[in-house]
Amino acid sequence: MRVTRLGAGTMRVALCGLSASWVLLAVPSPAAADADIRATYAVTLVGLPLANATLDLAVRGNLYTARVTYQSSGATRLLSDAAGVAASSGAYKDGRLVPAGFDLDYRNGKRRQKVTLGMAEGVVKTMTIDPPLELTSDQPAIEAKHLNAVADPLSALLIPAGRGEDKAKGDACDRTLSILDGLRRYDIRLEPQASGSTDRKGFLGPTTTCRVVMKPLAGMIGGGANARAEGADPAQIEVTYGRAAALDLHVPISLRAKTRFGAVNVALREFADSPAKPGGAR
Repeated sequence: MRVTRLGAGTMRVALCGLSASWVLLAVPSPAAADADIRATYAVTLVGLPLANATLDLAVRGNLYTARVTYQSSGATRLLSDAAGVAASSGAYKDGRLVPAGFDLDYRNGKRRQKVTLGMAEGVVKTMTIDPPLELTSDQPAIEAKHLNAVADPLSALLIPAGRGEDKAKGDACDRTLSILDGLRRYDIRLEPQASGSTDRKGFLGPTTTCRVVMKPLAGMIGGGANARAEGADPAQIEVTYGRAAALDLHVPISLRAKTRFGAVNVALREFADSPAKPGGAR
């Protein structure tokens, strides 16, 4: 395992997994209402159970913690017993999640990947990846230029609603997310596709469906043997966001993608929100 410390103009990259961890001091801002959100999702491939996932988000004053756990399900577990945990933490500022730490611990059979990132002000300062990443000749290495103005995938996909003068930009779509997960650096462009509504408890009603356009930049991308195992068609990925009332935050309620293996669907199964309980995040 190697730890990379990044200076202003140089970087020695040690890559090898899918996890990250950040630590950032919260910047004082008007006190936010403490709240918890829990969302559980079912993932299917051509209608067959593939995995289950749970998202937990806790806000305490000017700090947040977010955590996703997932586990393969159904007959899939007979072929691939995969499980993982991703966690992001940092400042909750003006309704936005400003990440400072991201960890991911992924297991698939005997294979295990870990990544830890340390960040400040959207700049990666340290990166630990274990085991090291082996890139092929057509996969460009992650360099210093890829480490500025980025977020982890978990905090990036929980989108704040517009506030004050920013209300015109309150829609979940029509934005580009710059993401680094330790394995790869990529941009996700969200383009408005449709609007609708939901009567689910905990949501404000309106929903927005975005077309997802992924632009890989560095790391495990392209034609490498381990890259893009999911084989999703970038022209046929859609995500639908609902506006969670507790924190006025856009939260995914469904995702649909066409892959070479068939249609993948991620559907919100249960959702709960509540004021924070004494004693901290659950």
